[in-house]
Amino acid sequence: MTEPPVSTTTRAPHSSAPGFPEGADMTDQTPNRLSRNVVQLGFAIVATLAIVAGLASPAYADFPHFRSASVTLAGGSQATAKVSASTDTVSIQLPNLLFNWTEVGLGSGDVVYSLETVVTATFGCVNGGTNNPKASNKTTVTEPVGASAELAADRNGRITGSIVLVTGSISSPAGFSCPPGQTEAALEAAFTHNTITDTTNGVTATDDDITVPLGP
Repeated sequence: MTEPPVSTTTRAPHSSAPGFPEGADMTDQTPNRLSRNVVQLGFAIVATLAIVAGLASPAYADFPHFRSASVTLAGGSQATAKVSASTDTVSIQLPNLLFNWTEVGLGSGDVVYSLETVVTATFGCVNGGTNNPKASNKTTVTEPVGASAELAADRNGRITGSIVLVTGSISSPAGFSCPPGQTEAALEAAFTHNTITDTTNGVTATDDDITVPLGP
């Protein structure tokens, strides 16, 4: 009698996970992959923080702007004018202006500044007692006055400037004169549109108008 055939089953060899050699222990690979990912993430965070810190530097490099700006009378001119009037002397000289400013975020290099004002001055005639006898003996002129200066930024990208703008070019118009016994004097001056402009970077700061009584 013939014996029934014996059934045989062939098992496929164990397949390793993609990327791992056959027979490798996958439990040993997982921590290594996790550590490598954590290190890469750490590098990315550090690089991002470095970029943000550079953009937010205290000096705001490459972002020029005025931290402060002011325009005032130079050398106590207003007090001097009042004293002169009280001592029976008069003057046709207008007070000068002092421009002060600090600009930051400049990086390196020189910067050209333009300092400007518009002067409106009233001149008149006064008698020996420093009195103005007639309102008709007055004249008013309006003229722009300006100056420029070139300054260098320090290593922090900052410039601090202080410039006196002379207004001596302003005078009464040709043909204005006073009758015998009277003297021409500057009675009042107004300084408007007082500006400090960084013409190199196109940045402007403006201060308040100034009005100065000068004579009787």
